Amino acid sequence: MTPAISIGGGQGMHRAVIALVCAAVMCAAMALPGAAAADDERAAERAVFTDIAKELTAQIRADPAARATDGSTGPPKLAIAPFKDDALPLAPALGREFNDLLTAELLAVPEKSFRVMSRDSLKALIEDIFETDGTGTADGNVIAALLESTQVDILIVGRIERIGAEILTVSYEATNRDGGTLAQAAPRRLPWRREYGQDLSAHTFDVAVEQAVRVLSSSAPDLALLRLGGIRFQASGQLTGFSHYLEDSLSVAFKAEYANAVSGRSLRVEGVELSAEELNAMRGVEAPESNLRNENLGAGAGAYTLTGSYWPQGEIIEIRLSLTAAGGGSTGWKGAVFESDIGQVALRPSGDFGTWRRKDGIGPIAFTLTTDNGQDPVYRVGEKMNLIVQADRDIWLRCYYLQQDGMVFQIFPNPYQSESAIAGGRPHTIPGQNFPFDFDILPPAGKELVKCFALGADIAGHLPPEFTQDEFAPLPPAMKHNLPRLFRALKGVAMTEQSMVINVVE
Repeated sequence: MTPAISIGGGQGMHRAVIALVCAAVMCAAMALPGAAAADDERAAERAVFTDIAKELTAQIRADPAARATDGSTGPPKLAIAPFKDDALPLAPALGREFNDLLTAELLAVPEKSFRVMSRDSLKALIEDIFETDGTGTADGNVIAALLESTQVDILIVGRIERIGAEILTVSYEATNRDGGTLAQAAPRRLPWRREYGQDLSAHTFDVAVEQAVRVLSSSAPDLALLRLGGIRFQASGQLTGFSHYLEDSLSVAFKAEYANAVSGRSLRVEGVELSAEELNAMRGVEAPESNLRNENLGAGAGAYTLTGSYWPQGEIIEIRLSLTAAGGGSTGWKGAVFESDIGQVALRPSGDFGTWRRKDGIGPIAFTLTTDNGQDPVYRVGEKMNLIVQADRDIWLRCYYLQQDGMVFQIFPNPYQSESAIAGGRPHTIPGQNFPFDFDILPPAGKELVKCFALGADIAGHLPPEFTQDEFAPLPPAMKHNLPRLFRALKGVAMTEQSMVINVVE
């Protein structure tokens, strides 16, 4: 009988422009205070990035590991990683502007112990890397590619979050080429300004759904199967009541649109999911990482995957949607609805995995983590979960499961599988032919998390004894809170981490 690893459960292993008509003299007089206020806001903004630059520089200067790694005797080369546009709570151009502000402040720091790469030089380097190796400019590979490049010794990665309707937080971290932390600036707050937003006109919910479907379906004349990949709260990976409400409404509208366009036929709608046969067929077969993206996972001709995110912004909800064909080709729609128009539908998730996911993808190993139900999947209680992992090199893998009750269990390696080595360049399913156990999803419904670390060396001998278990037992509370920090503290070991929210439903 195949042993089952029960995961989840609540206990233990159970788990405007406003037009003003005024005299020219009055308008000029009124403009002066506004201009002065704008100048003050920009000055305050610059001061924030001055402080961040000073804090990062002081820590980098004090760390002996911050040195050039190409054999030269010069100072190390520093670059600021571009933001992922779809993970920003503000207009993408503002993310680039923030990075430019930090670049300018780093250049202005006296007695620098590093060289700073300009945004144009960084862009050219990224284009050259992906043009040379032919892997494509997938967002998930940019950081790994830069850390592997001899042109970058220190990579600074930023994070921007919105708190409520009035505040932004901005933070940056300097990473060495192994993915270890060299320096970390404390989050700074900025007051939300109107120009940070996407300048979207809000509509009623029904009108927004109709507009979105019209735009998205116009690019998919061969649409025969609509695959639902989830519409998640911000960049959290979590599904909410509003996620399901919006996805269901879009599904109905797509069916109506398609029926009107192609008389006598109907549109099939299903979730992203691999069949058992498809899962078996991909095991051990060399394939590009792109095969594991939601839009390609088990998709064929005529299949398009609908994914998206939404961002509450005070009185409106910004919605970002994409319809992507198997093999590539995507159309996007961006709009907004009035929050007052959605009634009592739950808009925000009850939990927050922010600290656990903060450093996902930061490291030199191009590492993909997904499941047979796609990334940040939905599973019903009683179903079996299959992890799918792929790295660009041979790795040693460690995965953990964070339950709703706060307990954390090491699920790979485990008592049924002690070997953690994974061959690179091909997908591996866990469980699989080489891993004889099951992951069973147990009640209650809710949000849980899988956290995996792809390591460039076998670090078993450097871990506390709690990580080598003859039977399943939760990690000690003090250890679980320091789990990401423990792995990032390993010196000289390349490492990239990834996480997934597991949305458990009845």
